[in-house]
Amino acid sequence: MGKSKKRSLKNGINDKFPYLTREKALKFVVEHLSTGDDVMDKITLFGFSAEEMLEAGATYEDVMSLGALVN
Repeated sequence: MGKSKKRSLKNGINDKFPYLTREKALKFVVEHLSTGDDVMDKITLFGFSAEEMLEAGATYEDVMSLGALVN
């Protein structure tokens, strides 16, 4: 086996998809709502509603800026 293939296999062992619960995703969305870092992806993936985000601590203006993305 060549060096490149060995390196790829070795690095692939440690690269695991992080376990993301609904609560962790909601916390991430609320914290990063004003910056917009991957927020849209997580909102659509988990199907968060505006009510859920507001109860978690998001501001009303940030949630309403998302428009039709939230229910």
